[in-house]
Amino acid sequence: MQGRTHAAALSCLACGIGVFVLVAMQARSADEKSLILSFANSSGKSDTRESRTVALHVPKGQSPSPFLRGSDFTARWEGKLLLEKRSRLVFHLEGTGEAKLLIDDDLIVSAIGTPSESKRLSSGEHNIVVDYKSPVGSDATLRLLWEGRDFSKEPIDPEVFRHDGSDATLKEFTALRRGRSLVAQKRCGSCHDSGTEELMPELLLKGPSLDGIGDRLRHDWLARWILDPRKIRPQSHMPAVFQGEGAKEKAAHVAAFLSAGSHPGGVDPVPEKEVLEKGGTLFRQQNCISCHTLTDTGEGQRIGLGGVRKKFHPKALVKFLQDPAEFHQGTRMPAFGFDEEEASSVASFLRSLGAKTVPQPVKGDASKGRVLAQEAGCFNCHQKEGEQKKSLSNISLFDLTSSECSKVDFELSSEMAAELRVFLTAKSGQDSLAQFIPAEYAERQYQELRCNACHTRDGEDSLRSNFLEEVAGLGATSEELNEAKPAGLTGPPPLDHLGFKLQLDWRTRLFAGEIRPKVRRWLPDRMPAFHSRSSDLALGFSHAAGRSGIDREPMVLDSETIGVGRAMTGVEAGLSCGACHGIGDKAAIAVFEGEGPNLRASGERLTSEYFHLWMNDPPRVWPGTIMPKYALDGKTPLTQYYDGDSRKQFEAILRYLRSLSRNQNDEKNP
Repeated sequence: MQGRTHAAALSCLACGIGVFVLVAMQARSADEKSLILSFANSSGKSDTRESRTVALHVPKGQSPSPFLRGSDFTARWEGKLLLEKRSRLVFHLEGTGEAKLLIDDDLIVSAIGTPSESKRLSSGEHNIVVDYKSPVGSDATLRLLWEGRDFSKEPIDPEVFRHDGSDATLKEFTALRRGRSLVAQKRCGSCHDSGTEELMPELLLKGPSLDGIGDRLRHDWLARWILDPRKIRPQSHMPAVFQGEGAKEKAAHVAAFLSAGSHPGGVDPVPEKEVLEKGGTLFRQQNCISCHTLTDTGEGQRIGLGGVRKKFHPKALVKFLQDPAEFHQGTRMPAFGFDEEEASSVASFLRSLGAKTVPQPVKGDASKGRVLAQEAGCFNCHQKEGEQKKSLSNISLFDLTSSECSKVDFELSSEMAAELRVFLTAKSGQDSLAQFIPAEYAERQYQELRCNACHTRDGEDSLRSNFLEEVAGLGATSEELNEAKPAGLTGPPPLDHLGFKLQLDWRTRLFAGEIRPKVRRWLPDRMPAFHSRSSDLALGFSHAAGRSGIDREPMVLDSETIGVGRAMTGVEAGLSCGACHGIGDKAAIAVFEGEGPNLRASGERLTSEYFHLWMNDPPRVWPGTIMPKYALDGKTPLTQYYDGDSRKQFEAILRYLRSLSRNQNDEKNP
């Protein structure tokens, strides 16, 4: 009897342990990357969102949130700090205003500019809280950094932060933000007056132009698209403007109106095998498969390309690939800098997908189509010469009582409809459309533009690895990859430090497609251009990293320091930088595993803070890089310069590189 009782007790204990483990696993599964950031202003209003890390920059007089007014605010970051091993760390708070850091309820940093004492933390999770109060009459800026025994002061890796994904307040404000984005995506303000000056960048981007659209898009495709956009592209934001009886005929009439007077010219050419192979190679190299499928309808957020032949006239497709934004400022499709031959090759490859026959044009009455287009409000979202926007509703945007539209069908999911209602009924909704918060805009666009299609960030792989098999057979069979030079195989750089890695002006020009030639010329990947978003996007990444992006103290380039920097890059008495890197007009001397960027470009594009972070420990900044580490405990072997002080030596190199950039710019703009 006692044995049975003991066994039963053990069974219950095991059951209890199992339940405990299950609950612990469920609790941990609720944790998500990033921290919870909460704002409050002097009026008692509040807002909550996710934040990758503890970093903030709010220009003087501006609000930190689209849902708050005024520049006087407090902020709190809270969540968990996840350490893989026991570590001894020193924490720093930098910026303006007042701030303090608490870990496991212990006050670690009491004020900005006062580093913590060395703190030993065990492996595992630690509660972390940062409280902040904005300054009066100046920019609000805050950054949290740390340093350890084996690394110098640096921004904390966002990968170590976690928050409770089930937090009710965070969910509430996340739904509010999604509703705000939906208003922009669905262009609700085109028919309903928002009653405010709209400054949210997405609201300012123009929809597709209808001028000359018949020269670009096939008549039959236009009719099918107008009838049911989501049948052709499930991800489409355009609604079905006609429903019920007669919808097909109405769509045909509008298509006839849009195609009237068009002269597309030409027939589908029969491409040679070499042209198709080149197009397939470019498609694979530029990682198009991460945003598109080779099928008609697409998959998830990926848009299908199998129906491109049915959509574009041949020459128009070539022009579109060269400049996707020419007729659609708000397109998410970037420009890859294709010349005409490259664009023709890619166009030929895309036309080879899907059905080879093109449906016959449907008949329609252009005069009826114009009236229908006016009545349907097509010119509220689209521009067309000779047509004017008209008010289609007497109900203002924030007087709407339902997320359903009586005029058109958006096919909103129940979740999207609920998020729209949350936003439209929120007291702060109207004011939020008049707010531009660069940091939040940059994060929205990071997701919207699928930057992770090509780049890694915060320890997460890029999307390209998910779809490589779909394009493995594309391209010329003679193409070779040199595995002896891994620099060409590493792919584009990670975006962990994008907000302070590149100087703001250079980053803006990069996003605008103005950097020629490209920095990593050995990579087949090209950095695409997002022309209409470049300035706001570049600024937003700076603010999200707790930086203004503006260099307020120009670097002094004295000849003595420049001379040391020049010597430090040399082969005989320096770090042999010129072996793998070109320096100005001098080519790299002896590239082994892989060539690096020309250092003249490095001086122009990299911020001082990032340059020192990188030079101090390249493999820590970019795991997998072939760039070696030269400094140990703040010293390099080159003791003839500044007694081996690596900080001074690296600063001398930076000033030398900046002098090369300045001289080059003086030559270009005398």
